[in-house]
Amino acid sequence: MTYVNLQLNPKRYTGYTGASARRIWDAIYSENCPKYWSGEICPEKRVLYKLISGLHSSISIHVASDCLLDETKNLWGRNLELMYDRVFRFPDHVRNLYFTFMFVLRAVAKAAIYLEQAEYDTGNLEEDLKAHSLMRQLVYNPKLQAECPLPFDEAKLWQGQSGPELKLEIQKNFKNISALIDCVGCENCRLWGKLQVLGLGTALKILLSVDGKNQQNQPVQLQRNEVIALVNLLHRLSESVKLVQDIGPSVEQTMEGFISSPPATRNACLAKNSPISVSFLKARKRTL
Repeated sequence: MTYVNLQLNPKRYTGYTGASARRIWDAIYSENCPKYWSGEICPEKRVLYKLISGLHSSISIHVASDCLLDETKNLWGRNLELMYDRVFRFPDHVRNLYFTFMFVLRAVAKAAIYLEQAEYDTGNLEEDLKAHSLMRQLVYNPKLQAECPLPFDEAKLWQGQSGPELKLEIQKNFKNISALIDCVGCENCRLWGKLQVLGLGTALKILLSVDGKNQQNQPVQLQRNEVIALVNLLHRLSESVKLVQDIGPSVEQTMEGFISSPPATRNACLAKNSPISVSFLKARKRTL
């Protein structure tokens, strides 16, 4: 095994773009949600599409928010045009980001007892105590419980005679997605991709394995890496959501002027790292 300090390997723009990157995402969508756009997909599989789309939006936001703007000056910052083109100009991409965030948040809340009691032993007593304290603050946050008592009702899904088959199929889809991530050529991108896909699979595992009525009789069991991936994914999604909210009020007006402006002005806007946002982010308030 190889130890990797994620704080020293942040998720940022690495130059891994173009046809090879698109092929990975195209394969993820086509092999796991091939009939979504034709309307022939059941609600449960539509959930899978939304989760993948939400994760894709989050990754795109993080890549665009820490982008190499000027290689000669080693200038990093927000690539506003990239962020807008990949996420903000598509209302459904933003809605799916919120959907995925709420899905993972529900999983963390449902696994609260396990996460509170899990072992976080690293050999550093001070850091271990801090980790336990932070985890308790997360899963028992009174503001979170008051504002979002039931962010996602998984009891409505995977019911009926085909429920068990759908669960197995979705689990198989996630294994396939994880295998596709292995094809990513960029090592840093592959690292974060595997971590976040594992986190999403862990959230799915929690919500699939225990229903609301039998939670105490069927306690969830997670591996150490699954806990790490789940918490890291929640962190990345929450950062994406916060960024969307922070730059939300004025993107439509700013981007209209940004896109219609001459190239020289557009480059100046990038260099200044102007804030942007989008009016359609009101969609986050809708019931998903």
